[in-house]
Amino acid sequence: MSQRTTVLLVVSSHLLLAAAGFWLAGHSTGSSDGDFSRPVTGAREDRSAADAADFGKFRAPGEWRGSEYARAWKAVANGRHTVRERIRLQRDLLEKWAEVDLAAAIEAALSQEWDADGAGDFDAYGPLLDVFAPALARRPQEGWEMIRGRQFGVGTGILRRVWMEAVGRQDPGLLAARLAELSWRDREQAMEICGAAVRDGAPTTELFTVLAASPPELIDANQLLTFAPPPAAADTEKLKDDIARLAVPDPRLATVKAILLGRQLAAKSTDEIAAEIESLPDGLREEALWAAFKETDQPENVLGLLDLFIEEEAWPRLEDPETLRQIQQLARAGDALIVAEWAVTLPIRPETTGLFHRSVESYFREDRVAARDWIDALPPGTWRDRALAGYSQVALHDHNDPQASRRALQQISDSDLRTEAESWRTQWGKRTGPAEK
Repeated sequence: MSQRTTVLLVVSSHLLLAAAGFWLAGHSTGSSDGDFSRPVTGAREDRSAADAADFGKFRAPGEWRGSEYARAWKAVANGRHTVRERIRLQRDLLEKWAEVDLAAAIEAALSQEWDADGAGDFDAYGPLLDVFAPALARRPQEGWEMIRGRQFGVGTGILRRVWMEAVGRQDPGLLAARLAELSWRDREQAMEICGAAVRDGAPTTELFTVLAASPPELIDANQLLTFAPPPAAADTEKLKDDIARLAVPDPRLATVKAILLGRQLAAKSTDEIAAEIESLPDGLREEALWAAFKETDQPENVLGLLDLFIEEEAWPRLEDPETLRQIQQLARAGDALIVAEWAVTLPIRPETTGLFHRSVESYFREDRVAARDWIDALPPGTWRDRALAGYSQVALHDHNDPQASRRALQQISDSDLRTEAESWRTQWGKRTGPAEK
């Protein structure tokens, strides 16, 4: 074996650590467990003084050419190391090699069989590939060109995700600009990475601009909203002007602006909100109103805002779980009778049926006697029948009172609803035993 080959074997086996430290002038791999401070089995420990003197004839690792890194890579693979030792040696070597020849270093890493017992110490991309993250972050275009050209075959997909993580954390706008070139699955991951970068303090203005320029099939309004910089508190007039200007040419961005406006209006009274959104285009009033409804912390606004949805004929909003949650929360906070009185003013539509039942059930649970008198005072019709059906359910499930349930069912005038309510009662009987006739 030639003297140069022997030196490369020794140097790469120890990765230029303690055994070769006298000519590395203090170079360290950063290893903290001391696994590599001992000589590799079989390495010569009794080198002659002449051999040691000859070390100085060779370039320090920072001056190596790519071919020298390639030879060192093979030497590490052929050396006698534990899996943990070899992986740490390879990672240190790849990190330096990437500065000289990134493509060759990646190719070498992808050709390495991954060891299952090393996976616990490293990321999901295997024990080696994440070492390229710093180089890819510093040279994102070089890395992207390799990925776009599928330079590494099937391994390109794995490298692409390393690139996304490295670049997206440092420059989420650059990652966002590549969304059109990613698969739908990678786009989802890219958006998660961008979101994490923003949560870590990355500025949103440039990122939002890039995302807003993406076509709607890539980024919808809700995704775009996640990255929208919050407007200044006094910008309601500007927001309204932007909404009117964007409504036709860019409805997605107009929707985002309408939601931002609604959030700003949430602290106002219902009348003030109605006045602020009155001039907005159709559809966008609803978006602003819904944002205000979700953000409001004023209980007195809940019913008033729901009335505004009815005026807008935004019927699906009345079935939304958020609507049902807020109405129940209001009723349980001491306004059960007020909510029940409001419920009987609802338009009779399929979309309002569930909201009606959620609106009256708290009152029925709170005071059964008063609730029964209240139902008796309702005019005949759909809501009275629905109230009786709901009362029957509360009598069964909350008070185990099948007689009160039966009396309520017998007063329902709508035969179809009475049959439906009887089926609810039957289900209760199957769980608890036959209901008393």
